Amino acid sequence: MHRFTKLMVLTFSLIALSACTTRSARDLISFEPDKNYQNMYLRGVFNWWEATEQFKFKRVSPDLYTITIELIADGQPYDFKVADANWTPEFNCGFEYAPRIVEMYDAVELVCELSSQNIQFIPSETGMFMFEFDISDNNDPELTISRVVN
Repeated sequence: MHRFTKLMVLTFSLIALSACTTRSARDLISFEPDKNYQNMYLRGVFNWWEATEQFKFKRVSPDLYTITIELIADGQPYDFKVADANWTPEFNCGFEYAPRIVEMYDAVELVCELSSQNIQFIPSETGMFMFEFDISDNNDPELTISRVVN
């Protein structure tokens, strides 16, 4: 076979294989290793940006980490990020270009890099809120905030 034909067969095989799996063709040929998010914290104004055990995300499934905290509704935004204890650039997760406000129940994509910007949330009522850190797309995690109703 000619070199071009071999390349086309290989490309088609990768695409066909990706249809039979939960991973995309991009993931199959990606050179980025999967990140290990097991030591991530919710860090923000509510805890002086510290990485303390009570603000560490807990793994609830292979692709989902959660934490529940109490927030006071005073009309002011809470600034925060999802980050590891050392502010390692690839584990410093926020928005790409500028701080912005997250609405409840909206899944927002985060970037994890040195220059990531703050996430903001303004609770409409005082109460308990769950922060869900979804890593099913390992290199583009998502964050969702929901109100916990007792």
